Order: sequence, then structure tokens, then C-alpha cells
Amino acid sequence: MDPVTLAVLTSGVVALGAESAKGLASKVGEDAWIAIKGLFGWKKQPPDHELAHNVAESLNNDPRLAQQVLQLLQRQSTGTGSTLVRSINADKVVVANRINTVNM
Repeated sequence: MDPVTLAVLTSGVVALGAESAKGLASKVGEDAWIAIKGLFGWKKQPPDHELAHNVAESLNNDPRLAQQVLQLLQRQSTGTGSTLVRSINADKVVVANRINTVNM
């Protein structure tokens, strides 16, 4: 997996986990987080300081898992996690919806 896609997908998962942990996730977001934890095989969520590393390592080592997580986040409207990965496809990654430039 290319590093940009890995970083964006990892960010989407971690953002959803953070929203869920703080009680900010919608019902759909909570359901998606439960499904993601199941895909990763976590009985217990990794500690916050290890979450991003664990997610990135698992996604990088298992392309099938990465594809399943990507599809789940793209299908669900889970907030930040979905927004981050919505435009990922096999050809390119689009992270910014709008870019403002300043001409000096």
C-alpha cells in the first residue's frame, strides 16, 4: 500500500475510534467502530497511544483488511473517518476538498 493511502486510511480509523471513545460518534459511527474492531480482531481496543501504530501496521501487512476497512468507511457516513477516506480509489488519493492559495 502506498504511504499516502496508508496514512489517510489509518487517520480515518483513528478518528472514528477517537469519536467513539469520546461519545461523539453517531449510532452509525458506533456500529462502524464495532465492525472495524471486529475486522481487526480486537477483543479490547489498543491504548490510545498505540492505536495509530497498530492500525497502520495491520493495514500495511494485510491488503484484504485494508480493502474491507476502506469499503466500510466509504459505505458508512461515520463523520471524520468517512470524510477522510471518501475519495480514496486505486488510482489516486484526494485529501483536500478545497485548496486556497495566497498570491504574494
